[in-house]
Amino acid sequence: MIDIQKLADDKGVARSYIDANNVLQHIDGEYRKNALEILGYPVNDQKALEKVLTEQKRATFKNMVDPVTVINDQDFKQFYFRIEESASEDENATVTVVVKLEDGRKIENTVLLSEVEIAQYETFEGVTYDTRRYKLISHFPYGYHELSVSVNSKNVNKKSAVMSLIVTPYKMYLPEEIASGKRVWGVSSQLYSVRSHSNWGIGDFADLKQLLLGVKKCGGEFVGLNPMHAGYPYDPNSVSPYSPSSRNYINIVYISVNDVPELLNCPQAQELIHSEQFQQKLRVLREKEYVDYRGVLECKLEALRCIFDNVKVDDKRSNRGLKFLDFVEQGGEDLQNFATYDALMKHFHDEGKFVNSWEQFPSEYHDIHSPFVKAWAKEHESDVKFFCYLQFLASEQLTAAYKAAKEAGMLIGTYRDLAVGVAKQSCDVWGDVAKVFRTNGSIGCPPDPLGPLGQNWGLAPMSPEALKQNAYKPLIRMYKSNMKSCGAMRIDHAAGLYRLWLTRVGDPASKGAYVHYDLHDLLSILSLESHRNKCLLICEDLGTIPVELTKALRAYGALSYKTFFDGVAEDGGFIAPKDYICEAMSALTTHDMPTLVGWWNYYDLSLGQQLGIYKPEEAQALQSARAVAKQRILDSMHGLGSIADTYPKNVADAKMDDVLSTAMQVHLCSGSCYLFSTQVEDWIGVDKPVNIPGTLDEYPNWRRKLTKDLEDIFEDKKVLAMTKAMTEARNR
Repeated sequence: MIDIQKLADDKGVARSYIDANNVLQHIDGEYRKNALEILGYPVNDQKALEKVLTEQKRATFKNMVDPVTVINDQDFKQFYFRIEESASEDENATVTVVVKLEDGRKIENTVLLSEVEIAQYETFEGVTYDTRRYKLISHFPYGYHELSVSVNSKNVNKKSAVMSLIVTPYKMYLPEEIASGKRVWGVSSQLYSVRSHSNWGIGDFADLKQLLLGVKKCGGEFVGLNPMHAGYPYDPNSVSPYSPSSRNYINIVYISVNDVPELLNCPQAQELIHSEQFQQKLRVLREKEYVDYRGVLECKLEALRCIFDNVKVDDKRSNRGLKFLDFVEQGGEDLQNFATYDALMKHFHDEGKFVNSWEQFPSEYHDIHSPFVKAWAKEHESDVKFFCYLQFLASEQLTAAYKAAKEAGMLIGTYRDLAVGVAKQSCDVWGDVAKVFRTNGSIGCPPDPLGPLGQNWGLAPMSPEALKQNAYKPLIRMYKSNMKSCGAMRIDHAAGLYRLWLTRVGDPASKGAYVHYDLHDLLSILSLESHRNKCLLICEDLGTIPVELTKALRAYGALSYKTFFDGVAEDGGFIAPKDYICEAMSALTTHDMPTLVGWWNYYDLSLGQQLGIYKPEEAQALQSARAVAKQRILDSMHGLGSIADTYPKNVADAKMDDVLSTAMQVHLCSGSCYLFSTQVEDWIGVDKPVNIPGTLDEYPNWRRKLTKDLEDIFEDKKVLAMTKAMTEARNR
């Protein structure tokens, strides 16, 4: 009998964890068993389980080497291979190691097998194997290389499978200016929330360019964005940027149609857009308090399809056409698969069917490699090409905004946000040729004071073992995609680099278990990509974060995330920003918190009661605690000279006005963190939150717009005075 709990240990399923209250929690053995089931092990069928484990082990010895070895500057330069013990009976047996470098060069070395250290012995199916530790003597450049081993002896002549050898820096990228002591501020923005005179009812990449340049003129050095990941164009209810269809592609809702070059050569599209009926639609969309995703997408897709149908976008005789064709070629099969998915969604939408998942396709379209899918894509080649064209435009416009910021002298420019995962109905899961996603599981978090029942985010986890078997290629591709056109990337729920809380689909979040990932490998790969893309990494490490992860993030040079309202000292006071660690980004509020006005005036608590999140007595207790916190904040600011001595010292007399709001921004800017992130909402006094965690339909999450147009914000004297004070504080 296979010991299921021991197997869970071997596969990285935790037995216990320290919860948010710093209490040791033991994970139920049944939940650990469920985690194994999610990872693909048939735990309820001993014979089937034995077969799976035997096949895994057989492949291990057959291949001789692991699928991947990741080596950073701090590691011993070595790898392991396995060979039949009988090979060592020949004293003249040799080992040849060939490394094909990323640039095509080859490095080859042959030594006697007897000179390679034996790490351990293991017997499998009656054969004894040596596991040998091979020390690499050559200095390899950073990058993705291929390694193979050949053993030649009288008894054994064998060549290994190809192993991916990934060589990386240890420390992540950090701009020289910041490393030399420069402290900067920037803005975090939900791009969809931006109002402007010219957008179509949602913030777009033209607005992003304007926002970046406006922030730079005010002294800021970056604009942080909500995830730009591809959404569901034909399911306007799926709007959360943290539950995307693909993390490898861009949400087409942000395309600025007015900035599409082909529009100039398309009188049909110009006539459509300038018609009174169309302009009236745009006026209505702009004036709405909340983003109307359905209305925006209908208008944009109609106009963009008109352009596509009337202009030859892939004309080989033009530079523009060649640029598009090169984009399609570079995108390869992955881009074709993504475009096919959206084209299929459109096909069923046009037939009057509501389809928001590949699981709702006819069964012959469930498998991306199905001949039916290939035949459909060929038959609907124009539709597939249209969605490739949309990705081309989105990528081009995001890049253009970033380049404009860098040309204006912005130190970081755009910083992008990487969501923790995708839902099982996503294109990424449908197109999962590597079979790394586990659709019977869901990512979330265990019970804590903010969520006594735990949280279930409905995101499909990746198998740690499958990622290794595929040499992390799906992750590497995703990291590369999201480090394009930006100077920094924020990793949402960075705890996922170390462990994820998994539950079976349908089970409550409390019946989950932590599954561990290879932190060393993931951080090393991120370090490599951060240098290649000159991209600073910010890891969202709020909440219940294991000490092992905290230490590793600091060691690798990833920036931590510090929110002011969470910075409470043991005596109940607030930690002075100058005492924060340098290697971090600080912020007053985030997209999951109330705005500054909302927090100070308890609007989130009254709203929480309306939505059924808090009982009256719970809200009252939280309000009482917050009143104390507000006084301690005011005490701290007066004590550190962050606010004028003439400002009220009793919180009962202090209102969230321009003076207090500016003082709080300056208070954080005077701190030691490399970066400080402010929010446009807090510049202009927005009271409604972006998102209320734990709600779905109760509140219009991810739809709330700003209360002022972008053009007016950067002419607001109060905003200019606030940002001037922030810049001066950072420069000090």
